[in-house]
Amino acid sequence: MLVNLFYHVVGRPIRKVLFLGIHLLEALLLYARKAFHLHAKVMAILHDGRDAKWFWDSALDELQKYYRDVTIRVQRMPDQPKISIILPVYRVDPAIFRETLASVAMQCYTNWELCIVDDASGMPELQQMARDFATDYPGQVKFAINPTNVHISATSNRCIEMATGEYLALLDHDDRLTPNALAEMVRHINLNGQCDIFYSDERVIESDGKATFLVYCKPDWSPFFHLSCNYTTHLSLYRTALIREIGGFRVGFEGSQDHDLMMRAVEATERPIVHVPFCLYQWRAVETSTAKSADSKPYAAIAGVKAVNEACQRRGRPAEVQWEPESFHYRVRFELPAELPLVSILIPTKDQGESLQKCLESIFTSSTYPNFEVVLVDNATTQTAALDVMRQFQSAHPKQLRIERVDEPFNFASLNNRGAKIARGEYLVLLNNDTIVRTPDWIEEMLRLAQFPEVGAVGCKLLYPTGEIQHAGLELQDRRVANHSFKGFPENTTAYNNITKTVHEVSAITGACLMVAQEKYHEVGGLDEVYLPNGYGDVDFCLRLSQRGYEHVYTPYARLIHEESQSRGRATETFERQYMISKWGHQLMNDPYVNLNLNRDMTFSIDSEFPFIDPTGKDFQDLLQAHEAEQLQKRQTLSRAA
Repeated sequence: MLVNLFYHVVGRPIRKVLFLGIHLLEALLLYARKAFHLHAKVMAILHDGRDAKWFWDSALDELQKYYRDVTIRVQRMPDQPKISIILPVYRVDPAIFRETLASVAMQCYTNWELCIVDDASGMPELQQMARDFATDYPGQVKFAINPTNVHISATSNRCIEMATGEYLALLDHDDRLTPNALAEMVRHINLNGQCDIFYSDERVIESDGKATFLVYCKPDWSPFFHLSCNYTTHLSLYRTALIREIGGFRVGFEGSQDHDLMMRAVEATERPIVHVPFCLYQWRAVETSTAKSADSKPYAAIAGVKAVNEACQRRGRPAEVQWEPESFHYRVRFELPAELPLVSILIPTKDQGESLQKCLESIFTSSTYPNFEVVLVDNATTQTAALDVMRQFQSAHPKQLRIERVDEPFNFASLNNRGAKIARGEYLVLLNNDTIVRTPDWIEEMLRLAQFPEVGAVGCKLLYPTGEIQHAGLELQDRRVANHSFKGFPENTTAYNNITKTVHEVSAITGACLMVAQEKYHEVGGLDEVYLPNGYGDVDFCLRLSQRGYEHVYTPYARLIHEESQSRGRATETFERQYMISKWGHQLMNDPYVNLNLNRDMTFSIDSEFPFIDPTGKDFQDLLQAHEAEQLQKRQTLSRAA
């Protein structure tokens, strides 16, 4: 017995520490080895010009091989639609415009046409460049000049009038397509059964064309996120008939015309919106571009608020829309129901009087929502302090607090299901007893989203007592099942396009604070009491809702402190993980809201195993020189033949 006691008290913790230490050492050695090889390569390049030339030539060879392969493979696809590239032009640097045109000419997919309209720029050099380009690509380039300056929306519409392609691709006059851009779009057109709208990943490049670290690997289609942020932006591809049906771009929305167009196009199609997870577009950060700073086009925010507001009205979901300069996103405050529904807050609890006191006190003293009840599901509490807390709050709030006694072994799923059975509310909030309300309107903010028929679970931003993020949605992690995105990051982190500050879709919500309509909770049978009594029950619950077509949404505007499993410890069992893998293996492998080019490490960092076939800096200039040399040779050949 003493030996057994010594093992559990002393030996087991030491073994755990040693085990973790070994894994940490292995990780450090792996990163050190990678860093050593990278350092050796960089030093070789710096000190040996020949090696530097080999390095760049090798990278260029790899790119060119890839483009040759894509060119061949896309030709084998059954559908070869013509793509009309829309290019409105106004007073752009000619050197930059040259690169924009070249990025079209270097496309691996050749069934394109380019529709250029100069918006009365008054720059003969730009106009001559467009004419020369049309000469080089006869039958593929259309060029017109506006007699007066009418701005980008009307100019883009004139481009659309000229288009004869089945699809439209939008290109800004100072940006670049990657050579595989149209080819990858066409491959996904074939893959996805003739959908109407496609969008790709993108990167920001410096004004001189060099790469930045701003590569945006986007989530799959996320309608709530798209209202808050025009994340689809570049490269967007639309069926031409759809854009003509909705009337093209709207004058008066300049600066946010692309966002407005996408919102209206999405409303006009019943087909899925397709995300193409390739970096196909290079957005140049010039001084007048919002890629550099949102302050460069302050009118864009005003137009954006108007566009989002009108989208909410069209969809029958009136809202107050505000521009948030800190995140460069919009805050969309949907109107609450005229008659506020009863919300039942379910709190499983046992002992832990101090935590329960803080939790209940914060709910009753801080919450501004007027119509809620608290259902305490007491799992055989024996601690005097905890029993006193229950009596105190039941006496103070007899109409809002009920206690359900459950004398059985701890089963988190069963406790919540018991609470749900006696709850009177139209909406349920599953809430841990070690949480503390931080934003008084937390119930309102979650209800703004939970009220919609397509929404399953709604989650909030949970913070550790020290202020770091504990929960901003759950990401699916294959054999590790799931974990909290951005766990341990500062509360106001700007990571991944400020996503923790923005309403967005997620694959699952933690059961520590989860709102769901009571009808939907019972529709899928609540939490699984048999196979998942303690761990991963919230993930399974969300996946069952997803299976029925519901989506889950995170809001940063409801914030609570969470001490995370203080009352029960981490009771996840190995069996529960195995059960989740056997039941949901396919879904766990592919989280639609975490781009496949990103690591599943809760930080949304770029996965080095997924290379970007994305020429920047010297790579692009080398490709450009090779292309121009080829064009010159063609001209000389034609001249001699003439």
